[in-house]
Amino acid sequence: MISARPVSSPWSRVGLLIVVSAAGALPVPPARAAAVESPGPLRADRYLTAQQLSGPDWKVEPRATTDGFGVTYTVASRFGTWTALGRTQLALRIREIQALAQLEEVSKSDVFVEAVKTSATAPLRLVQDVVDKPKETLKGIPSGVGRWVKKTTFQVKEGYHDARQVAAKDEEEAEEKASVSEKGKEEGKKYALNYLKISSAERNWYAKLGVDPYTDNELLREAVSSVARVEGLTSFGMKFVGLPGIPGAREMRKTMEIVWQTDPWELRLANRKKLLAAGLSEQTARAFEDNTALSLSLQTVIVESLDQMAGVGGREHLIARAIDVESYDEARTLASAVALMLRFHRQESPLREFLAGARLPVARTARGELVAVVLADALFWTAGVAEAAPELAALYAGDPAKVRRLWVVGEASPGFESGARELGWEVRDRWQVSAPEDAVQAAPAAGR
Repeated sequence: MISARPVSSPWSRVGLLIVVSAAGALPVPPARAAAVESPGPLRADRYLTAQQLSGPDWKVEPRATTDGFGVTYTVASRFGTWTALGRTQLALRIREIQALAQLEEVSKSDVFVEAVKTSATAPLRLVQDVVDKPKETLKGIPSGVGRWVKKTTFQVKEGYHDARQVAAKDEEEAEEKASVSEKGKEEGKKYALNYLKISSAERNWYAKLGVDPYTDNELLREAVSSVARVEGLTSFGMKFVGLPGIPGAREMRKTMEIVWQTDPWELRLANRKKLLAAGLSEQTARAFEDNTALSLSLQTVIVESLDQMAGVGGREHLIARAIDVESYDEARTLASAVALMLRFHRQESPLREFLAGARLPVARTARGELVAVVLADALFWTAGVAEAAPELAALYAGDPAKVRRLWVVGEASPGFESGARELGWEVRDRWQVSAPEDAVQAAPAAGR
């Protein structure tokens, strides 16, 4: 068993959507009224249900860590140990562990063993081999404190408008496809996960298992690749333990249906066409799709969410943020926040525009309010947050908005609410924690 160790959130010290460019903003003094909190290790069972805490193949460590802006859990299993930033990422890891357990059962079945004997594909490394020699899977969540207070390295100069059709002629489209084909092999090497090489057989297995084909879980990717090499295995009954719904689950499910059904090169090209049709340049579109920290699934979540927010200005600022992410966990946090911004736009208040400057989405509503969605299980007014939060206030100090709200998925401590209020931001916590649309769906059916 790999022991847990304290890890830092990628939003460490950044706290409230740290500034990337504060040019022209009025200086705001640090908030001193709120007492600095030192929450120390947290009890995981305060934020997780019994279903999330343990199952036949996993157990969440009793103690979780926090830097004040989120909660990091450690989930242990016989397949390895993973850290997870928040309930959303934890649920994804648990589903992957369930998938590994199912693949293990498949690989030990008589039908599979016989299929391997008659298969022309050999040798195969069965899932049991993976279990016997688990890899070092525990990864710390990178903090990246220094870079969060600096200006975004990639600047999007184009606008993201509401074009609905690509104006390219047939021959231009053909030329683009040819260009993609020629550069495919070279560009594929840039991707840490080599996701463009995933076969249709593998995608079918990921769909049966209900997990992301472009996950950074190398153990799962190796197991699926091994099983998918054997033809005709479509009749195994998959059994999953249902997990409680997580905020944004509905949007994620819709995206995964697209991902499971679409060839990666075709999906990559479709995303690029939407970006080009929206007014972004070829340079920007390729910088977005070539970011190795931004998986094809997460790219699709962002593009699909932005595509459904017709009429909202400044969406190119979110593309700039995505281009600048440096880790898978950071990218997933951003993609989830963009999806929840779409939900806010539909359910709470229509958005007018996204604003430049902050790492996570900050937008202006049609009523003129400033809003930000914070995807965190818990927020505390720690020394790091207290130091970083004034920079957010400084960034928007000259903005005419009279109302500024942080919509938090999770709970904010009284100290955090007090500190934010001193800086002019109202906190609305426990938002979308148990939204009906995120209810648990039926488990994936085998044989599809």
